[in-house]
Amino acid sequence: MKFLLATKSDSENELKNKGRLFLSVLMLLLIQFPLLAGNGDTSWMIKGKYGIFMHYQYRILLNYSVMTNPKFPEPNQMTASEWNRFVDGFDVKGFANQMAQAKVGWVLFGLDDAYFGWMCAPNKAFSEFTGYAPGDKCTRRDLIMDVTDALNKKGIKVIIYYAGLNGYMMDSKVVAGLKDDAALRGVLGEKIPPKAECRKRRVDIFREFADRYKNKIAGWWFDIIEPNSYSESPDDWSTITSIIRKDNPKAVIAFSHGGNEFECVKPGIDDFTAGDTWSKQDLTSLTPKLRPVKGDILWHGKIYCGNVYHGQGDANQFTDQELIGWIKTCNQQGGVCTLDWPFNPKTGLIKDFGIQQMIRIGNVLK
Repeated sequence: MKFLLATKSDSENELKNKGRLFLSVLMLLLIQFPLLAGNGDTSWMIKGKYGIFMHYQYRILLNYSVMTNPKFPEPNQMTASEWNRFVDGFDVKGFANQMAQAKVGWVLFGLDDAYFGWMCAPNKAFSEFTGYAPGDKCTRRDLIMDVTDALNKKGIKVIIYYAGLNGYMMDSKVVAGLKDDAALRGVLGEKIPPKAECRKRRVDIFREFADRYKNKIAGWWFDIIEPNSYSESPDDWSTITSIIRKDNPKAVIAFSHGGNEFECVKPGIDDFTAGDTWSKQDLTSLTPKLRPVKGDILWHGKIYCGNVYHGQGDANQFTDQELIGWIKTCNQQGGVCTLDWPFNPKTGLIKDFGIQQMIRIGNVLK
C-alpha cells in the first residue's frame, strides 16, 4: 500500500511539474511571439544613423499632395509622355554626389505612387494585367536601377518605397486589370483585404521587381498595408517574405500601417517601424522613449523637412540644431531616422537650401 501510495504521489507530482513547465513555456511563447522581429539585418541602419526619403511620385512632381488644395491632380493632367520626361531628366550622378556630400546612411526611394500607380521603372506583368503599354504607366527608364547603381558605388544603401501590394485605387483601368474593387475596398484598400486573384496579380508584379533588383537594394518599405491585407493563402505574408528573402536574405522590411506607425505589423517579418508622419512634428516628443515601438523591431521615425510636405516647399522648416538634436536623441535611445527635403522635379536634385542643410547636419553627426 505504501508503495502504491508513493507511486501515485510521485506520479501526481510529476504531472504537476510537467504542467508547470508547460505553462511556463506557453507563457514565454505568448509573451515573446508578438515581439519577434524578421530576419533582416538592421545593423547597418543603426551604424548609418539616418537617411533620406525621396518621395519620387508624379503628383508630388506636379506639386500636389495631402497638404495642398486640391490634394490630387485631375487625371488628364498626368500623361505618359510627361512622366517619362520627368524620369528621363533625373540627374542620377548629381543626386548620388549630393547624398555622398550629405553623408546619409541610406536613401528610401519611391518606386510608385500609392494612389495612381505611376512607376519609375518598367514592369511587364503590370502592363499585361492592366493593358497599359510599356512606357505608358511604367516608365521606359529603370530609374530605380540607375539610382541604386549610382548610390551603391558611393557606399550608400537603398530601400525601396512600394505601394503596389494594396494601392493604385484611384486609377479605374489599373483597378480593373488587377481584378480589384475600389468601391468595396476603399481608396486605400483599408476596408477589406484584396481577393485571391487580386493578391496573385499584385504579388506577380512585385515579384518581377524583387527578382530584378535582388540584393542591389537593402530593403523594402511597403505603404498602405493593413494588418490583414495578406493573411489569407495563397499569396499571403509568407509569399511576400519568400520572394524578398530568396535573393536578399538580409533585406530589411517595414509596413506602413496608418493605425500605428510604430508597431510590428507582422511578427517575424518586419524589421523596422515605418515611422511615417504627415504633419510638422514636435521633435521633442517623436522619440523612441516617448513613442515606444510595439515589438522587438528597430524604431524608425520619418519626417519631412520642407515647409509644405514630402519633397515639397521653398524653405526648411527646422533649424540645423533641431534636426541634429532629434537624430542624436533617437540614436541614443536605440532608434534611427529618415528625413526628406524638397527637390527639383526636373532634375531630382535636392534644392539648394535643402542640400546645404543636409551637408551641415552630416558634418556634425558624422
